[in-house]
Amino acid sequence: MLLMIGIIQSLLMSAQTITGQAYVQQTVMGIQKGFSLRIQNKAGWGIGMIHQSGLKSTQEEPNEKYPFHGLELIVPLTKSGKMQLFFAPKIGYVNNYFFVLIPEVETELKISERISVSITAGIRAREASTGFKILLHLLANK
Repeated sequence: MLLMIGIIQSLLMSAQTITGQAYVQQTVMGIQKGFSLRIQNKAGWGIGMIHQSGLKSTQEEPNEKYPFHGLELIVPLTKSGKMQLFFAPKIGYVNNYFFVLIPEVETELKISERISVSITAGIRAREASTGFKILLHLLANK
């Protein structure tokens, strides 16, 4: 726990970018929507808070949207021009009951200084998932 607090504190002190995101993701549970807020340092390392849930209820459970909330870690892998590849695992709770770890990769394309888009690929419930994000860089220090 102290290690996590130390990591978050060092990221906050060296934060170069604060980013808000809106996204959709196709999972085995159906199409889900989500939002997050993350901070990143100049090297690209970051951490964020996420929330995601289904667009509609499933046929099996009419009132269930599989809400997922937790943390996202951002690890830069490579960069080429306006494109950057990240390893972006997520950890958190589904249905406020199940603790999960979701491995994911994200390819981000910078459109302008304040706007980026990205495509994600990951594994949810032992099945492939893909997603699309729109990122708005709220604070972008150079």
